Amino acid sequence: MPHGKDTKGTKDTKVRAATRAVSVVFISFAFFATFVSFPRAVAGLQNSKKSMAITFDDLPKSAGVDDIEGTRRTTTAILRVLKAHKAPAVAFVNEGKLYSGPTMVPERAALLQAWIDAGVPLGNHTYSHLDINEVPLEKYQQDVIRGERTITRLMRGTPGAVRWFRHPFTHTGPTADIKAGLDKFLAGRGYRVAPFTIENSDWLFSSVYAKAMTASDSATMTRVREAYLAYNDTMLDWDETLAKEDFGRDIPQILLIHSNDLHTDVLDALLTRFEQRGYRWVTLAEAMKDAAYQTPDEFIGTYGPSWLHRWRVAKKLPSRVREEPDPPQWITEAAK
Repeated sequence: MPHGKDTKGTKDTKVRAATRAVSVVFISFAFFATFVSFPRAVAGLQNSKKSMAITFDDLPKSAGVDDIEGTRRTTTAILRVLKAHKAPAVAFVNEGKLYSGPTMVPERAALLQAWIDAGVPLGNHTYSHLDINEVPLEKYQQDVIRGERTITRLMRGTPGAVRWFRHPFTHTGPTADIKAGLDKFLAGRGYRVAPFTIENSDWLFSSVYAKAMTASDSATMTRVREAYLAYNDTMLDWDETLAKEDFGRDIPQILLIHSNDLHTDVLDALLTRFEQRGYRWVTLAEAMKDAAYQTPDEFIGTYGPSWLHRWRVAKKLPSRVREEPDPPQWITEAAK
């Protein structure tokens, strides 16, 4: 789903060897590990204070949920990669996607249980992914309540569980009154809003990727994967720069991505790239212990930018939303 700026519908353990021989052996191993895609070995070489939490939106799957085998493949692939990288996550559910018409589809709910069994808590992303910009506040609130049912049942008994909420489209309210009313409502139901700092338009790339999959166009699939990883690097550069502008330092980043066809195949490479840049994985709650996340979100508007932009309002810094890098034009065009 779109986020970000309106113009695009969104946007050290130093290793010390006792002898020269041991150093050579260790460096040779690290070099080898890189080429066999052993990300944790690479990450262990880097003594960095950078950290990141991962969040997924639109469970059970962003698109194609009617294809239960495809949705199961996506779920299994994502959970396998998270386990391999020892990366915690929080995943946000659209309750309505569990249904076919008025009937609950047990196989879809079972996929949510798989996330919980893998240690991934579930959050509320509303029932039907309504846009607060387009419906009355009361109707939106009812959609939040409808979105609680299955995740509340599945999470029951999970000790210390946080009631997480993420706004669809990351739209938090087009006016100050609507935003304040929604914030009060969410707090009253015990929710903690999940912010994000990095959003890499994965939904846009995945749309093109899914079309190529349907057409058995492996060349385009490869091109999309490569373009997505490159754009993610661009966005990470941008978000690290904004964080330093906002706070004068690196802060724990929070990544917003989706459960989709693209991440079925590219998530391992994506997480590896973050690790190679010195990031370690933390929980969403741990990331939000950083003082940066105590900065109020005073952004009011009809689009859903990163909290790195929202905090600039409170800090009275100039807006840089429209400077945010766009995805490649060919991706935008192909996704239409």
